Amino acid sequence: MIDKSNPYYIAYHREKKARVEVEQLLEDYTRQVYEKNMLLEQQIKQIKNQQQSLIQQEKLALLGTLAAGVAHEINNPLAFVISNVTTLNSYVNDLIEVIPKEQLSQSDKNTIHFITEDLPELITDNDQGFFRIKDIVKNLLFFARTDSEELTEIDLSGAIDMAVKLLGPKLKNIQVKQELCKVPKIRFNSGELNQVLVNILVNAIQACEQSANNSAIITIKLAQHDGMIQLNIIDNGCGMSPEVQQRMFDAFYTNKPVGTGTGIGMSIVLQILKQHNATIDVQSELDKGTIIKIGFNLSTPI
Repeated sequence: MIDKSNPYYIAYHREKKARVEVEQLLEDYTRQVYEKNMLLEQQIKQIKNQQQSLIQQEKLALLGTLAAGVAHEINNPLAFVISNVTTLNSYVNDLIEVIPKEQLSQSDKNTIHFITEDLPELITDNDQGFFRIKDIVKNLLFFARTDSEELTEIDLSGAIDMAVKLLGPKLKNIQVKQELCKVPKIRFNSGELNQVLVNILVNAIQACEQSANNSAIITIKLAQHDGMIQLNIIDNGCGMSPEVQQRMFDAFYTNKPVGTGTGIGMSIVLQILKQHNATIDVQSELDKGTIIKIGFNLSTPI
């Protein structure tokens, strides 16, 4: 039988208890170090992602500035090119009229006839091309407006039309339906409204591109309901899972392929709309599509 009053026995158990306590402390400390290490790795990864997004954002901002500058530079020579082509057309017609055709050989007459037949079409094609360039430059300058932080009266239909035209090259394989009712003008910062519209439309385009649906459609509806102006942008693209939808307004969050998103577009959209007392609601279903609903106040005390 063990004598529990034996000093050796007491010392043995005291030492055993101390060893267990030290081992428990060591285990707890090791677990804490592991958890902190995991958290640190996640934070390092997040910081790296944020750095990449900031770099991408900086590039886009620089690209926007350059594009606006190029657009200004193109605008001036384009104006006199359009004017000169019209004048040249008039001069050529006058010259052809004064040519003494009776003194020309049959070959020359045929050449003159070909030129007079072909010239109007050439001039028309050139005019259409130049005016198309003029529209593109105009849309680009409208989008790149950063000249003011003032709120101005804006016609939403015109702003939507401008954004759709700006994104025209990306919409070649997507049908765009516009159901725009006449609504009162809103007070908004024009440059920021352009940013909201283009960001949402670009997301809709990318959702359509990622979808297996061969009949991609983006529908834009504008109407006035219950004292609000309601803008709905609907796509039948790939849609979002509930998890993605829950995080879509988080800064630097993106589920898009590398190089197609900075992860800050929708967080900026939310921030801009809040600053203008506007609302946004998102309904999305995976493989079905997404509906973005934006509500603008008729009178916005900002």
